[in-house]
Amino acid sequence: MAHRHLSKSKIMAGRQCEKRLWLEVHRPELLEYGPGVEQRFAVGHAVNEIVQSQYPEGILVSGEESLSAALRETKRLLQVEPGRPLFEATFRAQNVLVRVDLLEKRHGGHDFTEVKSSTSVKESYYDDCAVQAWVLEKAGMTLSGVYLCHINNGFVYAGDGDYSDLFHYEPLTAEITPLKREVPKWVRRYKRLLDDAEPCIDMGPQCTDPYECPFIEYCRGEESGYPLRYLPGRQAIVAELAAEGIDDIRAVPEGRLTNAKQEWVRRVTAAGEAELRPGAAEVARYGYPRYYLDFETIAFAVPIWAGTSPYKQLPFQWSCHIEAADGTLRHEEFLDTSGEPPMRTCAESLIRTLKKRGPIFVYGSFEKMILNALADRFPDLAEDLVKITGRLVDLLPVVRENYYHPDMQGSWSIKKVLPTVAPHLDYATLGEVQDGGAAQTAYLRIIDPDTDAQIRKRLIADLQEYCSHDTLAMVELVRFLATAGKGDNPGE
Repeated sequence: MAHRHLSKSKIMAGRQCEKRLWLEVHRPELLEYGPGVEQRFAVGHAVNEIVQSQYPEGILVSGEESLSAALRETKRLLQVEPGRPLFEATFRAQNVLVRVDLLEKRHGGHDFTEVKSSTSVKESYYDDCAVQAWVLEKAGMTLSGVYLCHINNGFVYAGDGDYSDLFHYEPLTAEITPLKREVPKWVRRYKRLLDDAEPCIDMGPQCTDPYECPFIEYCRGEESGYPLRYLPGRQAIVAELAAEGIDDIRAVPEGRLTNAKQEWVRRVTAAGEAELRPGAAEVARYGYPRYYLDFETIAFAVPIWAGTSPYKQLPFQWSCHIEAADGTLRHEEFLDTSGEPPMRTCAESLIRTLKKRGPIFVYGSFEKMILNALADRFPDLAEDLVKITGRLVDLLPVVRENYYHPDMQGSWSIKKVLPTVAPHLDYATLGEVQDGGAAQTAYLRIIDPDTDAQIRKRLIADLQEYCSHDTLAMVELVRFLATAGKGDNPGE
């Protein structure tokens, strides 16, 4: 058996899926992180920085030189600075390495705290802390307490730099005590696993719980043209069909699916042609002017603006296409890149643009949620904002009930629907910003004073193009839906 080394992150990968652990060690070139991972790492870094700021006497153990150097530095600091908190203190025992977010001296031992950017204690965090506790104790440390630090989503930032109430510290000492006895079993198992061939494990819930696995595409391999996972709704049927040797929606026998939505998807996919039901034509009854609205928002784990809370969606941009009765279009937009709170000017500019009458088309409930939050935040604007909310027309349920194309892959998101309706409006042709996560990342870079001026200019243009693209997509979608029942649409 090879002399295997493990880390906490590797053990946690194994706890999610042993195949994931094997691939991380033996086939790291197959890693494919989904959108938003970079931002999630940035959020975690920002949260740790705020926690560290709460301990001005603390010392950060650097790991930039090497982990061996971090081990030596931790040992030295425990000897020469025994009373000072340590960040990223590094320990190794039985070839398992951990880095502790916060280590504090207490009477009779040390407390360690694991810092998370979530707003609650999740199930996987117990294993996470148990691994660290086991390594620390095997390394000779006496633990007096184990804590999980997470975001207090009830915190309201006063704008004064005081984040002392931003966090909850949950004691986990009792909860992880029985788990510590399991850690050496995990370690032995994973070390043996890594000396064997790639494990054969079927895809399942572990692929996305507690995190989306970066090897999903590898594990899927070459799929049929319309794999069973494109069936919407209840997924138990997928396992049943797969057990029968069926791997393509087109091969599912007629009458096998009892769920009406799944059967619709099966039938349309098998036919190979889109279906647009007559009910979609309800959009044609709306008058003019017609407004098409889309927001872009930012949600800070660590609030930077007074009066805001963690993870609250705060609008910094909107796009609105305005359609006249003769079909002509006019575009209005708002984008605040100053770094100052944009919410009030966002709301005021929107009220001016949307006037007093006319339907306002949106896709999903997000815009309604943002408008309601703005009304709560600005009581003097609430009456106008509530009236705007009353004019919203949500296109998502109309599309979901009346339109399906095989290429939508079981999804009614606008990014799946649009290519089947208006292929010339391909999101892939856009610049760096092609989805909401990229929009948030771009905004953070724009308001960062260290961002190069040319990069900032390019990102602003990309944001404007992306948000405008979303509302233009709805214009095309409404025009398409209005053709239902006229004999010139898919399904006729």
